[in-house]
Amino acid sequence: MLGGILVKLAFVACLVSVLAFLENHRSGNSRALSLGRAAFHASVVTILIFSALQLYYILTHQFQYTYIWSYSSRDLSTPLLISTFYAGQEGSFMLWTLFTALIGVFLLQDSSRKGYEPQVMSVYGTIQLALLLMMVVKNPFAYVWESWPGQVEVGFVPQDGRGLNPLLQNYWMVIHPQVLFSGFSAMGVPYAYAIAALMKRDYTNWIRPATPWIVYGATVLGCGIMMGGFWAYETLGWGGYWAWDPVENSSLVPWLFSVATIHTILSQRKSGAFVRTNIVLAILCFVTVLYSTFLTRSGVLGDTSVHSFVAPGMWVYWLLIAIITLFTGIGILMLVLRSKEMPRIPPKHSYFSREFALFLGSATLVSAAVFVTVGTSAPIITQILQGKTTAVDISYYVTTTLPLGIAIGILAGVGQLLWWNRTDSTGMLRILLPSVGIAAVSSLAMVIFFDLNNFQVALFVFGAVFALIANLQVGWRIVKGNPKYAGGSVAHVGLAIMFLGFVGSSTYDERQTLSLTEGEPVQALGYTLTYTGHKPIDHEKFAFSVDVERNGKAYTIAPIMYYSKFNEGLMRNPDILNLITKDFYVAPLSLEQGGKNEATSGKSMSFRKGETKKLGDLEVTFVGFDVPMAEKASMLEGGGAKIGATLLVKEYGKKPVEIVPAKLIAGDQVSDRPAKYESKYEFRIANMNADRTDSDAPAVEIAYSDLAAPDRTEKDILVVEASIKPYINLVWSGVIILLVGFTVTIVRRAQEARALTSHASELL
Repeated sequence: MLGGILVKLAFVACLVSVLAFLENHRSGNSRALSLGRAAFHASVVTILIFSALQLYYILTHQFQYTYIWSYSSRDLSTPLLISTFYAGQEGSFMLWTLFTALIGVFLLQDSSRKGYEPQVMSVYGTIQLALLLMMVVKNPFAYVWESWPGQVEVGFVPQDGRGLNPLLQNYWMVIHPQVLFSGFSAMGVPYAYAIAALMKRDYTNWIRPATPWIVYGATVLGCGIMMGGFWAYETLGWGGYWAWDPVENSSLVPWLFSVATIHTILSQRKSGAFVRTNIVLAILCFVTVLYSTFLTRSGVLGDTSVHSFVAPGMWVYWLLIAIITLFTGIGILMLVLRSKEMPRIPPKHSYFSREFALFLGSATLVSAAVFVTVGTSAPIITQILQGKTTAVDISYYVTTTLPLGIAIGILAGVGQLLWWNRTDSTGMLRILLPSVGIAAVSSLAMVIFFDLNNFQVALFVFGAVFALIANLQVGWRIVKGNPKYAGGSVAHVGLAIMFLGFVGSSTYDERQTLSLTEGEPVQALGYTLTYTGHKPIDHEKFAFSVDVERNGKAYTIAPIMYYSKFNEGLMRNPDILNLITKDFYVAPLSLEQGGKNEATSGKSMSFRKGETKKLGDLEVTFVGFDVPMAEKASMLEGGGAKIGATLLVKEYGKKPVEIVPAKLIAGDQVSDRPAKYESKYEFRIANMNADRTDSDAPAVEIAYSDLAAPDRTEKDILVVEASIKPYINLVWSGVIILLVGFTVTIVRRAQEARALTSHASELL
């Protein structure tokens, strides 16, 4: 197996590189340094080769490999086929390894010029080594007969693959994961520089070469987060861009730590303080990436996350824990060993200074990261303390982060207006009062005009408006002088606009569930909607055309809905009418088909395990799934199986009756076995989530029909949720401006680092 051999060779080369760099750090042996460079480059080249090999196998449909069979198929377009490279556990680790290797090539040259090569590359190489070890254990080149020994004949090549999850069949899948994993890889660089500083006993100079990398990591990771939010908003039908899901939080927490590090590093560059703080924060940038990876990829959150990976097996589970322990342990050990000799430089600035505002801003960001981490870890915490897995409600995140958001907005304005080192109280009032006054008047006008009756939200608006005005004021002066120094102001302007978008898109979000009878106009939210029919757009998807009219202007939108054999359930994709100040958002819910009143009419009820619902004069309770042991064995062996949903139907004055509608699964064929209650109702399984019966998500969707109703011909009825998302464009534009500010800062700090290196070379 060529691919597996190449993975092991890359691991060995990377191990040699790490040991050689460590030897050079210890003894100064120049031959060890040359060996370290050569071995690292050999590891990178090998990673490039086996990554290209995997891509070749995918494009040529080599379905004898388990990973390729699991995630690709012949009917996928070329861009989506390429995206299957990182669609699963093994592939995502390969993508992470690939980007880590590519960044490592540039980091090697950069750290060599700045005198940190053996220390930085020994640490960064250890990160790459850990990722390669994960691929050795979770082999992306395993054959199907190795994955299912005794069940699949050696040498067997399936004609087609299982295919890509329909939720991932989107152009964002081609872009978003690559950007996100670039950010994860970049988070390893500040960690490497922080540990290198401790190894070299250089607690001050390391921040200059590290700063561009930290800002770069924050920029790329922030871009990935934005793309994920837009993907969710545009395609997944959440009705929003953020749901505080663990997979979302896994990228948010490292980003918050990286932004906090940027702010305290600025203070250290000016005053020399926060030596320990910056090293700890730089370490946490990467450690939180590892911890988030464990949460989302170990299977521990499988019942509480809508898109967490399934359990990868005990070997990978314990290896993830070992990797977290290793890198956390290295950081703690080095801090303990160097704690007595690290300089303690007390802050010399006053409370009325930019340094102190930066410190408070960093502390606020860290607090937000801690609250998000605790909330995301709640299922593990409750499992340990209470013996059951429980996720926190979304209100927890809003309650804990909203006050911090107010503080961040205010500090983003104050920090830009104050001077470095000291601003006397009189001067501070003179500087702040104009911006505070304009922000107060503007915020009050917004509160009155938009009828904001929540005090905290009103304060949040004030903080955002104040940050916007203050940074526009300062930024304009900087741009007129030297635009390359405007990165901070531009980033804060973007932050303020994004905050205002949060308020507008969530506080004034209007929504209404509508039943659109074909050809009959319906008035809702100031719009006239008319469902005009549906048409197939590929082999299983259907677009449902809805004409939208408002103030004489006509539009047509087409949300998508279809039954997915892959997920064995109904998939729904919204469509969005993008207007200047708002979006008109239509998410499909169900289709009640016309014709005679039959079991396929589309009327349904969703149940969690043990939940009871009313149906006319009946009470229907979902008891649980009925999967006999023989059926489970049949499924494991790849054979057919029957999965039933046990319902307890109770009619007033009668004994409860147990009925079991079921689905028969045989290969790609899925058929229904309805169950009747007397001659009144017929029930069938419309959708099921058999592995989520203990979560808050519905476990089963039961379709029903009234058998006693007279046969009649009806029109199709499309059930949708229509909503207005006001000022949503402020969110997207704010994020883009924020990232532009980060990019300006990267360029400036990189130029400063190069100039410093050139000056040092001239002195030598």
